[in-house]
Amino acid sequence: MSKCFMCPRECGTDRSTGLGVCGVPESIAVAKIMLHKWEEPCICSGAGAGAIFFSGCNLHCLYCQNCKISNGKHGNIITENDLVKEILSLSEQGASCIDLVTPTHYSHALVRVLERVKPSLNIPIVWNSSGYEKISTLKDLDGLVDIYMPDIKYFSPDISMAYSNARDYFEVAAGAVCEMLRQVGPPQFDGSGNLLRGVILRHLVLPGCSKDSVELLTQLSQRFSPKDVILSLMSQYTPDFYMLSYPEHEHKNLTRRITEFEYTRVLSHAQKLGFDGYLQERSSANSVFTPDF
Repeated sequence: MSKCFMCPRECGTDRSTGLGVCGVPESIAVAKIMLHKWEEPCICSGAGAGAIFFSGCNLHCLYCQNCKISNGKHGNIITENDLVKEILSLSEQGASCIDLVTPTHYSHALVRVLERVKPSLNIPIVWNSSGYEKISTLKDLDGLVDIYMPDIKYFSPDISMAYSNARDYFEVAAGAVCEMLRQVGPPQFDGSGNLLRGVILRHLVLPGCSKDSVELLTQLSQRFSPKDVILSLMSQYTPDFYMLSYPEHEHKNLTRRITEFEYTRVLSHAQKLGFDGYLQERSSANSVFTPDF
């Protein structure tokens, strides 16, 4: 790698000698490897999802619940050979899937790793990302990823700029979802209800942003059939991480949890549009559900 143009930031950094916008060099840094029982039910049966949390992130949302690792300052360097061994070990421990969390900035290396482990696995590979992906990078993963699980965060360019410094977020993420659907198609389940292939769209309802959430879902329903994806509508926003990282509290709405009205408004609209999937109890809005890094 000479210059990195792997993600939509296209920072052009030589990550062999410096840090990209993602906050990490080209060497793979892993913050945590665990059996994770708190993912969506269709991908974490039995022992749980075999989650690998990568350090760094190309989006850097103000309210990130994984902020301890998304800044790239926490994690251990791991070789591709060792990552192969860790993936196979998770499978041997009974993982229901291999859940690659925030993997975008390591896409090139992960293509090589997945090409090696895929023939030895009988569980799905999950690409668990922010949704801020380049289509050309996703095409390199075609045939290697079984389940895409991107966030789909905002419709408004103003909101995505304010919270993630990415004015083009919606157009980029919506295009990425269409490419993901092209690769894996509509949901396919086994006889026990475990997802084998498909796209799970995660949307976190933010306080003060339910109107944007409604418009986001409307726009998505015009780009593909709601029945072709599983929607995971999340109410778990907690202000702890924003208030810790940004004590000046510029965005006052981010200092509170969402209301029942806000969540119900978005949920009702999703159902009206024909989306199906998962909802969350509002008790999930608690930092105790965030893995300890």
